[in-house]
Amino acid sequence: MASDFTTTFLATLRGDATLQGLLSSYSGIAAVFATAPPEDAVFPFIVTAGQTSHEPFDTKTSEGHDLLRDIGCYAEDTGSPILVEDIAEQVRSLFHRKVITVAGFASVMCRASGPIVNDGDRSYGRIVTVRLVLSGG
Repeated sequence: MASDFTTTFLATLRGDATLQGLLSSYSGIAAVFATAPPEDAVFPFIVTAGQTSHEPFDTKTSEGHDLLRDIGCYAEDTGSPILVEDIAEQVRSLFHRKVITVAGFASVMCRASGPIVNDGDRSYGRIVTVRLVLSGG
């Protein structure tokens, strides 16, 4: 079962019409995975597999979270990285300076940085890092 954080990231990414048009589909939905992609997944796809950092953001009367999550965007190496760059820029635009709703929390800040290059042997890769600060809970 996915955490509320992962559920929010997946819903945001899978629910965007622009990304749906840029990504392949898997089991009838946009190819966005919370774990390593299945063997039969085809490019292009996104992987957002959990926090890279998760710190408390507590106040005197409430608990909060300050987390970083990498969102990996991958496309087949076709000789041009334009598709993966378009995907990564769309991911960045979905999160940068946006209010992101996570069950039981109020979004204080959301900021996206990157994309940075993460190419593979036969694929293009770009990583967008999202910082999400939440209070409440």
